[in-house]
Amino acid sequence: MSVSTVSRVLTGSAPVNPETRQKVETVLQKYNFRPSRLARNLSYQRSMMIGVILPDITNPFFSTLYAEMQRHAIANDYSLLLFNAMNNLNLESEGLAYLAHHQVDGLIFLGGRVNEINPTAEHQRELAAFAAQVPTVIVNGAMPDSQTVTICTDERGGIAQVVDHLVGLGHQRIALLGGSDHITVTRNRQQAFREEMAAFGLPVNEAWLITEGFSIESGDRVMRTLLQLAEQPTAVIAINDLVALGILKAARRQHIDVPRQLSLVGFDDVYLAAVSTPELTSVSHRYDVLGRTIVETMIRRINGENTPESILIEMQLVIRDSCQPPETP
Repeated sequence: MSVSTVSRVLTGSAPVNPETRQKVETVLQKYNFRPSRLARNLSYQRSMMIGVILPDITNPFFSTLYAEMQRHAIANDYSLLLFNAMNNLNLESEGLAYLAHHQVDGLIFLGGRVNEINPTAEHQRELAAFAAQVPTVIVNGAMPDSQTVTICTDERGGIAQVVDHLVGLGHQRIALLGGSDHITVTRNRQQAFREEMAAFGLPVNEAWLITEGFSIESGDRVMRTLLQLAEQPTAVIAINDLVALGILKAARRQHIDVPRQLSLVGFDDVYLAAVSTPELTSVSHRYDVLGRTIVETMIRRINGENTPESILIEMQLVIRDSCQPPETP
């Protein structure tokens, strides 16, 4: 039995007579042989690594999605090489150099410059140059003039589900709190909020669209700002679950009962939403579906297969305990 025959059985690179294949597999099983992954990678001239750049691994949205991507990558014999940019746009440049040095087969880019409404010309150029050489997938963002695939969850649809749920409970005075004015996530969700409120014939109180950031601390601050206003909403949509937890903290400090006096909805459905008090109604990115779609699309790009330039994934409202009909006057 020749070495080339065994190689063809191991790699599936060419047809092998069924009887011969059975003999080879019997011998391999007898000696518990496992092919060297390193040798296989070298033969294909691939690292079998996919690079990931994200802004903050401590943010549960990114860590949860990363874990799902890793699970699906491992199932496809790939490893993920993470670069945590620590919310520093310039550090992302070092990440691109780091991943290029390690010869990753593809790049998954989340947050940071791909979420900037006006990214700098240099940041655009860097990512475009990398994407011209390495298959690149951008998640929930975009970068002009770059050869990338964009995979996004349907934020507009998510906001629509939230507004529909709150209006269905009887709320008409609804606020949207949190986010940053220079980030596309904020712009997209605010725009969707305006459109959905208009669809129900409801006004948007511009004073109730307050941006302070994406953290628990910013949620605390934005709620304190809201409470200083003369007119108050009966329901609040937070830009994400961390902001929602900060709002909940500030409301509790002011002895405001959620949901009896104020209904509250988060966004992202991170694990903290299910363990808060009350448990937080939120909008899920369906992390398993999103993670699998990202990895499978990435691998198809690496293999030179055709893929859509953009993919949109439906979000899902998860109803828990933080909303109820508004109190009657």
